[in-house]
Amino acid sequence: MKLAYPVTSPEGRGKVKAFTKDYERVFPLLQEWGYQGVELLVRDPDQVDRQYLGRCLRQWNLKLAAVGTSPMQIMDKLFLVHPEESVRREARRRCSGLLRLCRDFGAPALMGKYRGQISGEPGCGREDLAECMEGICREAKDLGVQVLLEPQNASNINNLNTIDETLSWIEERERAGCGNLGILADIYHMGITEKSIPESIRRAGGRIGFIHMADSDRKIPGEGRLPVGEVMKTLQREQYEGYVSLEIDQTPSSEAAAERSARALLAYVVGGENVDGNGL
Repeated sequence: MKLAYPVTSPEGRGKVKAFTKDYERVFPLLQEWGYQGVELLVRDPDQVDRQYLGRCLRQWNLKLAAVGTSPMQIMDKLFLVHPEESVRREARRRCSGLLRLCRDFGAPALMGKYRGQISGEPGCGREDLAECMEGICREAKDLGVQVLLEPQNASNINNLNTIDETLSWIEERERAGCGNLGILADIYHMGITEKSIPESIRRAGGRIGFIHMADSDRKIPGEGRLPVGEVMKTLQREQYEGYVSLEIDQTPSSEAAAERSARALLAYVVGGENVDGNGL
């Protein structure tokens, strides 16, 4: 396992659970605290300065772990499935830019709430979501990019809420030729939707390509009620080799949240036992 932390690109600085400062201020801190990757949250992928980003990643020996869509939906209310055709069209355009950005850095594309809400309105049916995602997967396959779907609890979105539902949906898409879909497993959401987080991780197996880590109420790992230590040990036993990124409230500051999270998780990431005595 490897640790990553979310950082917004300059055009995407909104109210998100991430660092919203310049790369030069954030990346050296992440390197110092033991992070190996950056989860980049973008608003418009075509506006991301790839040379600047690549230079900063190399300077502080970090990798682009994944690219997410939070600023698109939070700041611009864009969703792939939406009653308004103009919204769907712009969301799909930016998704293509997202896939190209992922190709350029060898990172997966993350799809959570950006997929949109299912309803009986035109363009919002389950078949519309399936058709849209199959098109995205074909485009991503041509670019050599993996697409990771995030199950979220029903208060956030009304589709693909559980690990099992998402696994079944992915298997249906595979029969349609989409072999590059995987799962972004969010531990906070799993604490709501799953009977057992470790058991659901075991069922998902090699489908999991990225982890969002948080404790209950989006707290720093070890400061809430979720079995974070057991989750990390399960990932070790399942030989998960991807990134664990933090999706937590940035309190009291992003700096404090990132540093405390690294202290809580780093021992598991390097294969040892947590020795901080913080209840993990």
